[in-house]
Amino acid sequence: MTIRKAIVYCVLLVAAVAFYCYTHSDRAQIKRVFASIEKLAKRVSGETPIESGGKAQALAHYFAPNCEIIAGEYNMDATYSREDIAGGALAFRSTVKNISLVFSDLDISFDDGGAIVEGIADFSGTDAAWRMREPRPQKFLARLVKIDGKWLISRIKVP
Repeated sequence: MTIRKAIVYCVLLVAAVAFYCYTHSDRAQIKRVFASIEKLAKRVSGETPIESGGKAQALAHYFAPNCEIIAGEYNMDATYSREDIAGGALAFRSTVKNISLVFSDLDISFDDGGAIVEGIADFSGTDAAWRMREPRPQKFLARLVKIDGKWLISRIKVP
């Protein structure tokens, strides 16, 4: 009976270690970064200014201290600090009623300097008087670097 218990405990231990390694891998951490950004970007009508400010500040912490954002369609081709990102996010959030952002088809690859993520971002929102646009999937390319054990976006390009 003790040998069976020992085998069961060993199997459970191996399963727990495998689960921990799988959920704490760099790939899993990067997926959680994008999932967190989705949650923080979401805005529903009735959100208070304090909630918006808190979400904008929290959102900025998923970006490197100096992040290059290239989005020609939106006239954004510059390097932004976290403060710039938080301020821009808060200003934008204050002008809209609802926001939805969904990332899909994330393809993550690693190189010497960090990670490259290619995927699709589906962004939509409404103002009190008009719909910003129909949800339209748009490809993006992001570069992430690991700083102090956290994966942060250092460059994002929307072609």
